[in-house]
Amino acid sequence: MKSPRKIFLVLATQTLIPSDLVGLVMPAKFLNIPIIFLKDDEDISKITDMIRPDILIFGKCLNSHVVNLAKKARKKNIITISSFNDWHFKPLNLKQEKQFYLNDKLLQNSDHIVVKSIDAGKVIRMNKKINFNVINDCLRYPPLENIYEFKKDINLMWFGSSSNHDTLIKGLKEIEEYKIKRKIFVITNKIENVCRVITKNNFKYVSPEIIKFTETNLIEAAKQSSIILMPLIEDHIRLVKSSNRIIDALNLGRFVVKSKTKFHDELDKYCFVGNMGDGINWFISNFEKAKNKIDLGKKFVQSNYSINEISKSWTNLLNNI
Repeated sequence: MKSPRKIFLVLATQTLIPSDLVGLVMPAKFLNIPIIFLKDDEDISKITDMIRPDILIFGKCLNSHVVNLAKKARKKNIITISSFNDWHFKPLNLKQEKQFYLNDKLLQNSDHIVVKSIDAGKVIRMNKKINFNVINDCLRYPPLENIYEFKKDINLMWFGSSSNHDTLIKGLKEIEEYKIKRKIFVITNKIENVCRVITKNNFKYVSPEIIKFTETNLIEAAKQSSIILMPLIEDHIRLVKSSNRIIDALNLGRFVVKSKTKFHDELDKYCFVGNMGDGINWFISNFEKAKNKIDLGKKFVQSNYSINEISKSWTNLLNNI
């Protein structure tokens, strides 16, 4: 009887990057795939020669040490799979130039690549002429009970990292244009930065409450909110991002207002798609229809993006290699 293959997930840091967490770490733990945290002084021969893996799955490539391990693995006929996030091939700063250079080196030493969406895969194929596998991120947060009662003084919510602060400001401006007086919980990192930008814009109607990003804070804010805003900018940066924030918002059982874009449109039917101010007013005027969208949206993401479903996609890929 043939022994099972030895598969390991390789990460460059123990500080988990969100895209690695929901795209790799959670499925790996679900599938009992061991995780190797690659230290800068790690002897990669211990991994290739002593552990003797059959397959190595690589997360975000943060340093040349990851590339060196992938190179050595290929020489020893170890199958290499690399997961790429946010690779749009148009670096905006020195940090991105370094990241994209490392991505390219890792790609050259990968037998298979995984991306979070078809659009992201098309961008890589257009630039590097290589095929791809699409495996999305899984749901990160526990679901909440759907809102079932209309509240006159509804609260709004936005969550995301500093890389999405420009979309937040876009959304706040759209609410401001409609002179909608609402409180909005903003759960994010780099609080000082977003506070400075919000102050600079001098919003008169919308009242943001800035909260440090933690899972507990996000869940507590969601419990106090009726609408989660997902303003998006249709550009090359957002094109290659996963849908994780949108699916998490739907899973929280809140009404989602999403900008109209050509990507992740499979989720549009479960959201109000368009201007943030329009979406808030539509929710107020069509609460019963909004509740139906909330219910259907949660069922859809739980059927398609659960840890079980995403792990099945990984199992299918691994079994077909």
